[in-house]
Amino acid sequence: MVMNRIGKIVELLTQLLPNPEHLQLQNYELDVEQRQIRVLMESVQQIVRCPVCDQVAHRVHSLYERTLADLPWADYQIVIQLTVGKFFCDQERCDRKIFTERIAGVMAPWARRTKRLAAQLSEIALYTGGEGGAKLSKTLHCEVSQNTLLSLISRQSIPAVKTPKALGVDDFAFRRGQRYGTILVDLETNRPIVLLPDREADTLAEWLKEHPGVEVLSRDRSKTYRQGMTRGAPNATQVADRFHLLKNLAEVLERILAMHTQQLKAVEAAQIPVNDAIMIAPVVPRLAIQERSAKARERRFAKYEQVHQLRQQGWEILEIARHLGMGKRTVYRYLSHSKFPEWQPHPHRGRSQRSQLDAYKPYVLNQWNQGQSNTKQLFEEIQQQGYRGSYQTVARYTHRLRQTQKQHRAQLGVQLQLPISDLQHPPLTARRATWMVMRRADQRTDVEQVLIADLKTQHPELAAAIDLTQGFTKLVRERLPQQLDIWLDQAMSSSMKLFQGFAQGLKEDYAAVKASLMTDISNGPVEGNINRLKLLKRQMYGRASFDLLNRRFILTS
Repeated sequence: MVMNRIGKIVELLTQLLPNPEHLQLQNYELDVEQRQIRVLMESVQQIVRCPVCDQVAHRVHSLYERTLADLPWADYQIVIQLTVGKFFCDQERCDRKIFTERIAGVMAPWARRTKRLAAQLSEIALYTGGEGGAKLSKTLHCEVSQNTLLSLISRQSIPAVKTPKALGVDDFAFRRGQRYGTILVDLETNRPIVLLPDREADTLAEWLKEHPGVEVLSRDRSKTYRQGMTRGAPNATQVADRFHLLKNLAEVLERILAMHTQQLKAVEAAQIPVNDAIMIAPVVPRLAIQERSAKARERRFAKYEQVHQLRQQGWEILEIARHLGMGKRTVYRYLSHSKFPEWQPHPHRGRSQRSQLDAYKPYVLNQWNQGQSNTKQLFEEIQQQGYRGSYQTVARYTHRLRQTQKQHRAQLGVQLQLPISDLQHPPLTARRATWMVMRRADQRTDVEQVLIADLKTQHPELAAAIDLTQGFTKLVRERLPQQLDIWLDQAMSSSMKLFQGFAQGLKEDYAAVKASLMTDISNGPVEGNINRLKLLKRQMYGRASFDLLNRRFILTS
């Protein structure tokens, strides 16, 4: 009975160890303090072949011990002390006279860990990187250094490139604004093929020449990529990505709207409330903040005028930027605007700074409209509902409610009291107005419909810009290639130079733009892979080599 039980334990241990067919368990040593199990094994192979000439060897030279790390068992590290033989090779023409026997599938020559442990560590390295992988390996009781993990990645071979029929091309940033690379993605399988170290036309053209057979090339509207594709694959069909077409259109409309900031504010201020209620008074910035904002605007306006004056005198862009101590992009932006571009607050500004009172404002407002204006009592009531904020926060809010009522009574000169509404809308900036115009009609709110109608009615120039934007958006979303020429003629004949420039750019890339309206090809899979690439890049803290980044990106796909 005891022998049977021992036999079952030995059988279990044998199955947990690598290659029980050629290796035999002899003994084991348990070290509880070090949490380590040392397993003693020896080779029982009947046929041993020379690794050079593949001839069967019969003469034993000596025995040789190897120490291998293996996969852990629960909380214990496993160390295999393996005894193998050294043999003579009797083949006269063989260069190897003495060799150590190989155990298939267990370990590589001269390795200090089993193949299955090396494979697990390689997976850890690919998905978590060097430093993160080193910490994880310690938790898994197979601790190695980050340099070891990076070395395991470098030993893995990248699969051979199979030329795709549809190829997506886009750029990504090694360091934003300074250094960029190029990503190539197979649009049929949505898998990345390779990363290129820059975004030059020659680099892309050379790769395409080395991998002939690409039939469709999808890209953004980059002139550099257009040139590289034309030189590298002249017979392939180029497709301009629809998302980037609409993105470029949005940039044009936003620049036009940014020149009409006062008109946007006027339309927003004239918006009629949809219900019989008065809007709560907005939070007025402190006087010091208003003064700082005014001084900042004066500085920006002075630099705007200096930029235009220096440009008229013949100064180069970089010279202007250095002389005025400002960025090159800001100089380009100022020169592209005939009117001073006012600062545009972000449409979602302030949403991240949520107050603990926000969840209880509907209750406070409802009680206030019913006649309960005692701040202390309101504070105690919402405390019972779970409010954990301060009394001062509630007092500031009820003060705004009182101010709203006083202003309303002063304006009307009567004591009639309407309920107060606290529907907070983001400001009507150029960016918000742009996406409001480009949003699908069935997805716009009633307020947005009114705002767009007011802009078109009160400002003819903006009406033309809105009509052109909605017309191009429609032909792209509904794939109407037959209307492209009509829209281009309308844009070129308009009085807006920005739309004329946009239309001229579409004409220069006419074949690719037309193809985007006639096919389902999209650069969406490329953008998704770029997001994954950013995650890997940030895991590596931006300090890793291009080769390592390329290997991790391709092998983890």
